[in-house]
Amino acid sequence: MSDDDMASRMSTYRALVPQLGSALKSFQSSGSKFRVLKTVHPSKLTPEDPQPPSPDESPKTLFILDSSFNPPSIAHQSLAMSALRKTSSDPFPKPHRLLLLFATMNADKAPSAASFDQRLSLMTVFAADLLQSLKAKSEEYSVVPIDIGITTVPYYTDKSAAIEDEGAEWYPDKPKHTHLVGFDTLTRFFAAKYYPKFDPPFSALNPYFDGGHRLRVTLRPDDEYGSVDEQRAFVERLGKGEMEKDGGKPEWAKQVELVPPNAKVGVSSTKVRKAAKRGDWDEVEQLCMPGVAEWVKSEKLYADDDRGAKMA
Repeated sequence: MSDDDMASRMSTYRALVPQLGSALKSFQSSGSKFRVLKTVHPSKLTPEDPQPPSPDESPKTLFILDSSFNPPSIAHQSLAMSALRKTSSDPFPKPHRLLLLFATMNADKAPSAASFDQRLSLMTVFAADLLQSLKAKSEEYSVVPIDIGITTVPYYTDKSAAIEDEGAEWYPDKPKHTHLVGFDTLTRFFAAKYYPKFDPPFSALNPYFDGGHRLRVTLRPDDEYGSVDEQRAFVERLGKGEMEKDGGKPEWAKQVELVPPNAKVGVSSTKVRKAAKRGDWDEVEQLCMPGVAEWVKSEKLYADDDRGAKMA
């Protein structure tokens, strides 16, 4: 992409920021738990107001990439593209669709309303970047519409329920959900402390798994979470009934797909923010897709605080 094309693209997204801010305020005052704010279609690559899908586009499988997008990095790209790779044994009914989901409440972080409109802007830039990557390798990957969504609930089970209850306009055929996560997220999904109101705690997960929803987990071997074998053993414990005392059902293991490690998935948004604060744009460009890198640079998003305090 030429410098002029990139500048034009950034101008388009800059005009989008107040629109997203207005849509966000409308959502926050509505009492709703979920809403699709924008859709990026493969044919246009420009965010549009969401419309009910045509019958041939109405998804049967909704891949959900749920993150703080602070900012989106090549880790997010890798999770999404891995799920959309064409295979001869695709277990997910078509049509497919991708939802980028941002939660204004995070189970492990204090909420803040600062610059959520910028976070949503990053998501739309990332969606166009991702679609360009998919289209460049369309013989290998499914090229699908990407929705930009927002929710007020912090837990995956509640998010899927909110999408089912309030997403009928955009997902009328009640697609099965597949959350795209790293192994660290899986350990939180099966952490009893997050379900104190349930006895046993994992009974909170019954609606999620009973609804046919799945987790697609990319393994991430490291010092904190162990080797690949140790991470696989975590899911094996579920399948062997070793989590039954907390309400974990062995059959749920069949709905947890493990994906081999990918080095890109280990890239943290923190690393991107620190590089941006230093002004190391070569590193930012290595860690982010082109449009996202340019947006971070042109908007000076992390110039003040590499922790992301502007947007935390």
